[in-house]
Amino acid sequence: MPSYAELRCISNFSFLRGASRPEELVARAKQLGYHALALTDECTLSGIVRAHVAAKEQDLKLLVGSEFQVFCPFPFTLTVLACNLNGYGNLCQFITKLRRSSEKGTYLLDISEVSGRELQDCVVIASPQRMSQPDQLEHVARWVLNNFMGRCWLGVNLLRLLDDEMWLYRLRAISELTAIPLVATGDVHFHVRSRKPLQDVMTATRVGKPLTECGLALQPNAERHLRTRLRLAQTYPD
Repeated sequence: MPSYAELRCISNFSFLRGASRPEELVARAKQLGYHALALTDECTLSGIVRAHVAAKEQDLKLLVGSEFQVFCPFPFTLTVLACNLNGYGNLCQFITKLRRSSEKGTYLLDISEVSGRELQDCVVIASPQRMSQPDQLEHVARWVLNNFMGRCWLGVNLLRLLDDEMWLYRLRAISELTAIPLVATGDVHFHVRSRKPLQDVMTATRVGKPLTECGLALQPNAERHLRTRLRLAQTYPD
């Protein structure tokens, strides 16, 4: 089976979003034979220390990163991965800037506030929203290309949804148009499928509604877990 590194994974340090501890994610990734795991909690590096200790114990390569929801007419998620110590410092400074300019516990990332210069020695993955139209996808791709040329990818999340094939077709078309390569990402929220009910309760708490009234705010299935390499090979084409 092909080697795999999960490049987009959040833990319970992404408040009321991730349903697994960093140690659980690392242990599960090792058990599944992953080549590496990137911990990318939302606008924070709080879980990295625990993940680092666990990765040392499990002898698993850990990638340091964080993800951000970008506010713009074509919203998308930007995942930033540090390549070295300088990149780690730049990422820390970027997070600090966003947190200090917003109310405690929040952040707001406007697309005008992001530049490739302040995130040197980092690589990025742009993950557009599923409902994005072709022109919006092109805007995302060209913005990423202008700011992070040579160190950017478009993230492909295939989660056994009805529109997976069409979504992959659209992303391939934008990749061919802009020469930005595609990369498989799992948008992982928990380490095993059985954590889905807990994640649902966390979502209900976050949106402030009873669980029975959350509707589309809940994830439609439990695919946002660390999947086996066999399942990933069957899901993602070569």
